[in-house]
Amino acid sequence: KHAYEKDKHVYFSVNSFKNYGKLSNKKPGELEAGSRVEISKLKNNPLDFVLWKPSSTDDPGWDSPWGRGRPGWHLECSVMSEKYLGKNFDIHGGGLDLIFPHHENEIAQSCCTAAENSNPESYAKYWMHNGFVTIDGEKMSKSLGNIILVNELTHKYHGEVIRLALLSTHYRQALDWNDNVIHQAKKLLDKLYSLLNELNDVKESKEPDNDLIEILLDDLNTPGLMANINKLLKNAESLEEGDKPNLKSNLLLIGKLMGILEDKSYNQISSEFKDKVDNLIEDRSNAKKKRDFELADKIRSELIDLGVEINDSPEGTTWKVVK
Repeated sequence: KHAYEKDKHVYFSVNSFKNYGKLSNKKPGELEAGSRVEISKLKNNPLDFVLWKPSSTDDPGWDSPWGRGRPGWHLECSVMSEKYLGKNFDIHGGGLDLIFPHHENEIAQSCCTAAENSNPESYAKYWMHNGFVTIDGEKMSKSLGNIILVNELTHKYHGEVIRLALLSTHYRQALDWNDNVIHQAKKLLDKLYSLLNELNDVKESKEPDNDLIEILLDDLNTPGLMANINKLLKNAESLEEGDKPNLKSNLLLIGKLMGILEDKSYNQISSEFKDKVDNLIEDRSNAKKKRDFELADKIRSELIDLGVEINDSPEGTTWKVVK
């Protein structure tokens, strides 16, 4: 009693499902039908959607009680999810543009067949709709030729850099992919690996600070977690020796949750690079002893260009890679 046949078409009757519109928080009267396709005159209600339609000889098709045809595109997704995930599953994803009509229709047809008619959550418990991706402010689309594939990005950037860049924006917000986004992600990842390397000989504490990651409970607030990570890095500069085990635990927790800090060879310094830096630092030290400060400053600038940060102290000069 949720569907009807007209001229070899089978339509779902939206009025038969009282929870239609719950996902988009709109009543059926507030939803606009025909935003993607022309409304069929066969429908009893403009919002009704096709479950089965006739196939021409050139289209894929199967025999059915209503003649040769094929399923509607909403139906395909309900069938696939039930086959691979079961009649009820936890998380359903998709773009913001799929909330209506596609996901509303999925819920309706699934609840009226495999799940509970009165409970939309009996199909999928949580719906996560992601924002759109733009490239330097332009919509990513095939027609504009600005599609970027992840497997192409991995030839240019480390996978963990790409991951951090994607997590820098909340999943429901639009993500504008540009050089600055990837640059900031690389810069942050470098700092995290550098700090973890400094703590290599420190034994982590048993309990990390869950306060650091609690913000993820707020609808997976990854930008909030990024802000907490930056605070952690800033505070690390003035930590006492006894605080380092807890700091290492926090870094490992962040790495585990975000899928980063797992590459032991990341930014591994070659012996040739190390020898070059050590020689430059020795040349700079000799220049300072001779009071040739112009040469010393020139060598410092060269080290900065190499991505090396130096720190002078009474015990000598130490250095680390910062980019």
